[in-house]
Amino acid sequence: MMVERFKLCVSTFGRDVQSLKNSVIKAIDIGADIVEVRLDYLEDLDVNVLSSTLRPYMDKLVLTLRPRYENGLFGGDEEERVEILKQLSQEGPAYVDIELRSPMIQDLSKELMKAGITVIVSWHDFEETPETDELQKIANLAMSCGSIAKVVTMAKSFSDNLRILSLYHTGDKHRLIAFCMGAEGVLSRFLSVMLGAPFMYVSLPGAPTAPGQPSITEAKELIRILSSNYYGR
Repeated sequence: MMVERFKLCVSTFGRDVQSLKNSVIKAIDIGADIVEVRLDYLEDLDVNVLSSTLRPYMDKLVLTLRPRYENGLFGGDEEERVEILKQLSQEGPAYVDIELRSPMIQDLSKELMKAGITVIVSWHDFEETPETDELQKIANLAMSCGSIAKVVTMAKSFSDNLRILSLYHTGDKHRLIAFCMGAEGVLSRFLSVMLGAPFMYVSLPGAPTAPGQPSITEAKELIRILSSNYYGR
């Protein structure tokens, strides 16, 4: 199977702004196409400091401030969280990730997209993989709210991979990122980009931000093997 061109997105975090910046630089140096910054890991989130520190890298960043209701670490209220994302978005990041479950998803997504920002509308299930019909409804709703839909579930069996990947049979597959987390779901991460996902989430070596997340070095090596096998035939 041919491996289509896609972007490797390294998910990074830091307890303070300097360590977050260092992770971003390391990810770019290693070969990341884009870098997700998990802002909810920061112990002290100062918007002005963040803006000035991350400004040189904004054209490569996915800003993510994951709330607790999506298994993130941000403990503030939704209004505060949205305001932080709005302020940081003025720096022109490549992408902003907004949760489909957010009660403010529609207004925030419209505002950011009007400003020219590519919005990823994400939905996670950390317990299981729902049935196909429910997954399709979620993917359709997420796609209607933003630029890219991201649907991520927990795999408990091989068949969970098949259900999540079945989403690529309908709709605009290049606007969909759908895969499973966990050890049982690693296969779906690689197959998703073969089926059309615009990018794959990976980590810095030894620093995963989700269960089953491969490092960028592991992902690049496996993709190299798959690609050379295809083109070498």
